[in-house]
Amino acid sequence: MAAIMTASSRMEPGGVPQGKRGRAKRSDNIRLLRNLIQERELLPGERLGSEREIASLLGTTRADLRLALAALESTHEVIRRIGRGGGIIVSDSRLERNINTVESLPIIARRQGLVLQSEVHSAVIAPASQSDVRLLELDRYVQGGMQNIYDITRVRYVDGRPLSLETSHLPSDIFPSFLTKDLTTSFYARFASDYGIHPSVVDETLESIEASEQQARLLQVDGGTPLMRIRRIARTSDGRPFERATDVYIASRMRFTMHHSGYVRLSATSGSDASAEQMRRQQ
Repeated sequence: MAAIMTASSRMEPGGVPQGKRGRAKRSDNIRLLRNLIQERELLPGERLGSEREIASLLGTTRADLRLALAALESTHEVIRRIGRGGGIIVSDSRLERNINTVESLPIIARRQGLVLQSEVHSAVIAPASQSDVRLLELDRYVQGGMQNIYDITRVRYVDGRPLSLETSHLPSDIFPSFLTKDLTTSFYARFASDYGIHPSVVDETLESIEASEQQARLLQVDGGTPLMRIRRIARTSDGRPFERATDVYIASRMRFTMHHSGYVRLSATSGSDASAEQMRRQQ
């Protein structure tokens, strides 16, 4: 009796079932890619190469390589970027934020192949506190009437896991009816599209802290977990502060980068102190 061969049992040369051969090929390419990253001692953010370059190096087809890259991308071991300077970038699942530029978190996450979601924890209009009045310069810009701010707290998630806790204080006179908007979307995109407000100058302070009980509960971590806190004041082109924000990130899930060139003397005093110290050492 003639044997019946289904599509699932179709054989390739060497007697290996076609489906198993495809899985083995992908597994081999995944192993070779990980070995290549390890051998080159590539750090997160460094470029592994283009698909064409890597496929040629591994002796595989680009179609087979893409299957392996998709698997590594799903575990956030690599990121595929298109365009100038693109290619296969080594990753370690941390969200990378460049502190030289002003970008919204959704844009940063999307560029790195990650999905960011926001959940509104609280959103109220409230009288401005003394620090709000001072840092948002409300005495200067709000004449008469109540000095109110929007107090909004959101939890940001990446791939379904908590990443950060964001508290924003916004002058209510600049953003009328802001609480009626979709507060799960990018605030900076909302500022631009609905109010014509764009950040011109942004001052940020970055420091490490330990999670308080409330922060730990909202971020689903243990109390005392290391966090990175950014305090931010953003100003319009005419110099008015329009945002006072505090963002706290789970430290193990973030990386902050920056680029600068040259040495900047912070003050004449610091330079004089350094010169005096050098002279004392020479004596």
